Amino acid sequence: MQGQDEYQRTAAIYDFLFSRALREIRLNIRAVLTHCHAQNVIDLCCGTGEQLRMLACDDMLLTGVDTSQAMLAKARKVSPDVIHFLEADAGNLPLPDSGHDGVIISFGLHEKTAPQHEAIFSEACRLLTPDGVIIVADYCTPPEGFTSLLMGRLLIPIIERMAGLNHYHNYRDWMAGDGIDGFMERENPGKLSLIAPHFSGCIKLCVASKVKDAPLLACLKRHQHDKEPSTKKGTTA
Repeated sequence: MQGQDEYQRTAAIYDFLFSRALREIRLNIRAVLTHCHAQNVIDLCCGTGEQLRMLACDDMLLTGVDTSQAMLAKARKVSPDVIHFLEADAGNLPLPDSGHDGVIISFGLHEKTAPQHEAIFSEACRLLTPDGVIIVADYCTPPEGFTSLLMGRLLIPIIERMAGLNHYHNYRDWMAGDGIDGFMERENPGKLSLIAPHFSGCIKLCVASKVKDAPLLACLKRHQHDKEPSTKKGTTA
């Protein structure tokens, strides 16, 4: 684990800053897990645990993992007791193989080094049951268009720079490797689906599994019809 907790100063206000902006992504993650009838879900790099709190009413076994003591202290303070939090390196977990049918990695890769990306995703694959899903949300190369370029080339880099110099350097390396698209192409263990682009296409939510799951996108489309349209759906890759 890192010697210095880079979230020490921001953990208390993290949800205030990002909760509303990330709500749509978290609702889509919940819809995927509900559709897949996930029973045992683990959130790697869980931060303050807000994604898990959103799942707490869905009759799932829920575990959150993070190295930040500040983030976990906030998570434990505001989360129900049904959620178990573990302070550990997401790339080297003291947990058995094939024990989770849902693994979440939401914005937990871009801030880390390439060897850490690989270790975390390798652990996700190890923890996954044969019919489970890995859900990854993170930055991608922004598409053409003024709003996308403004978001992806200016606003997001400013936010990442404010998170700290090491954080920003890792983000730059992530983007230089084609973001989530490049990473998932290199590391995906089997079937890969693009569920939805967010923030003008600068963020993608992807699902990886070892088996095909054809009804997955239809489920997400039905889920979106219940809300005000704010994103465009993707297609399977």
